[in-house]
Amino acid sequence: MHSDPGFRPALARFLTRTTGVAIGAEAFAGIELPPHLRMRFSLRDPQGGELAASRDLAELRAQWRGQAREAFARKTDVDLTRENVQAWDFETIPPRIAAAGKPDAFPALVDLGASVALQVFERNDEARAAHARGVERLLRNALAGDIRRAHRQLPISRTLALKHAPLGTLEGLREDLVDGGLSDLLHQYDLQPRSREDFEALLGALARKLFPAAVERLKLAEPIIELRAELTPWLRPPRPGQSPASYADLREQLDDLLAPGFLRQVPAARLAHFPRYIKGMQLRAERLRRDPGKDLQRLQQVLPYWRAYLRQRGGDVVPAALERLRWLVEEYRVSLFAQELKTAEPVSPKRLQAAVAALGSGTGR
Repeated sequence: MHSDPGFRPALARFLTRTTGVAIGAEAFAGIELPPHLRMRFSLRDPQGGELAASRDLAELRAQWRGQAREAFARKTDVDLTRENVQAWDFETIPPRIAAAGKPDAFPALVDLGASVALQVFERNDEARAAHARGVERLLRNALAGDIRRAHRQLPISRTLALKHAPLGTLEGLREDLVDGGLSDLLHQYDLQPRSREDFEALLGALARKLFPAAVERLKLAEPIIELRAELTPWLRPPRPGQSPASYADLREQLDDLLAPGFLRQVPAARLAHFPRYIKGMQLRAERLRRDPGKDLQRLQQVLPYWRAYLRQRGGDVVPAALERLRWLVEEYRVSLFAQELKTAEPVSPKRLQAAVAALGSGTGR
């Protein structure tokens, strides 16, 4: 559980103003308010009885969101709600429903996994977010045949498949590339169709562009897979037990970079940097054999930020802030171990400290 997102910056500003010493929010990274100093939120029924209480508002909302939505639907008395919808069979879904004497309702599709439901929301922003996910589910259902054809037609060479084998199966590679290509396309469109005509137009555009998008993902994957194969021999020390910390860090870096599903999950713009990161690792490994001491010295500079990322990964932090730190650390590695490859953006300990602090402050530009 995290402190109030504005606590650290506010405290830093107050101390700077009152003491005259410049203090940044990062000075308080990792410090948590004791429970008794955090606000207590109470959820009550119409008669004032307490239903639940928590010092974590997000947790309270998540726990009661379903019941609140059901109660709101009953109050609005909207008769368009439906369950287990497999395909778009609506003429239109209105963005808002207003009726005299009743609260406004915002209809939206809700992703249920294999199907969707049409439900109503109290807030427009929540409705739009849910609707985009519901529309994506119906699009994926409708594109099932196009996805299968793209799997079969992807021109993956036997050589590339063999080099990819340590990372997974050939079928898994095809699935990752096609799904990643589809994700690239989905990010290019506003997934808010409300009419049959608009949904079908969106579906047609995706069907036409799906295979080319998967091929573009394949083009990004090829140098990554080939460079990984070239790097592999360099991840073993020339003598057993030599520079264990450095070689362990190299292997950990590569495992995180090429984690299962990376070709599906990492945005195309970021994947384009992966060959530079892997080349940087090989340059580092070559220099490590010549000067282990210098490598260890540089490793000590990057470890605090790398460990901060690993500690927070999978935790309750703003995803954008964690991503920001993750790729800044990767660029910092390039600046320390392979300067000739150049970084994609300026990076320094000061920028990294700010990124670490942002994990706790709830920001993540």
